[in-house]
Formats: sequence, C-alpha cells, structure tokens
Amino acid sequence: MTFVESIKTCILQKYISVQGRASRSEYWWFILFSYIANFIANFIPLIGILIALALVIPSITVAVRRCHDLNRTGWLLLAPALMIILGGIVLALAFSVQSEIIMYLAVFMLVIGCIGGIALSIYFIFPGTQGPNKYGEGPYVFTENKATTQA
Repeated sequence: MTFVESIKTCILQKYISVQGRASRSEYWWFILFSYIANFIANFIPLIGILIALALVIPSITVAVRRCHDLNRTGWLLLAPALMIILGGIVLALAFSVQSEIIMYLAVFMLVIGCIGGIALSIYFIFPGTQGPNKYGEGPYVFTENKATTQA
C-alpha cells in the first residue's frame, strides 16, 4: 500500500471502522501522515486543533486494525493509554496536595505507560499473520517469497 492509498483508506473508507485488518504499510504510512499533518497544522492555531482532533479517530482505528492483523485484540491499546491518562490525573493531584510520594507514583505510571506505548510500536513492526485469522482475511497476497498488500 502506498502513502496516498493509506491516507485514502484510513480517512475516506475506514474512518471509524475497527473491522478487519491493517497491513504494516497502511498503519505506518498513516502514522507518518498524521505526524506530518500535525506538525504543519501546529503553525495555524485553530485549524491545527481541528486537524489534530480529526486525526484521533482514524489513528485509533488503524491501530486496532493493526492489532487484528497481528491476531490480537484492539483492547491491547487501552493499557498504555490508561496508564498515561491515570498518571496525568495522579500528577495533577500530587501538585494540588504537594506530595512527593504521590508525584513519584504519577511519574512511575507515566513511565510505564510510555514504555507500553513504545513496546506496542515495536510490536507493530512485525508482520501480520498469514492468511485469514479470527479478525478476517489478511491484507496480504502471498506469492512465492513475497507478500504484497491488497488494494
């Protein structure tokens, strides 16, 4: 899948769809697009916020489909996200009550969440399962020693 095909698939065809599977190229091209779009949009305040918000849902759905390609549930994404969100809440609490122990707990939660996010990113580098799995047909066509994505 090319850069443009990935953007079309994630934004126009599967914006809110968590059904099916996403190839590595679909996932990584779309993530690259999201980073580039957010970087450029940061220079235009109001439009930047709208673009960032518009890209949240397809970024989550393509990550869920990527989990499906690896024959894992999309709920796997929730653990690091919850650790980061809860860590932020606990950090705010630590500042409000001025407690070092609570602050250390919050930082620990944030670090664990970030490590989990990095681990998932590394996991997404691996190839998906060949052929169909419990989440649907694979996005790949296998010919001899080469795998290509279906358009």
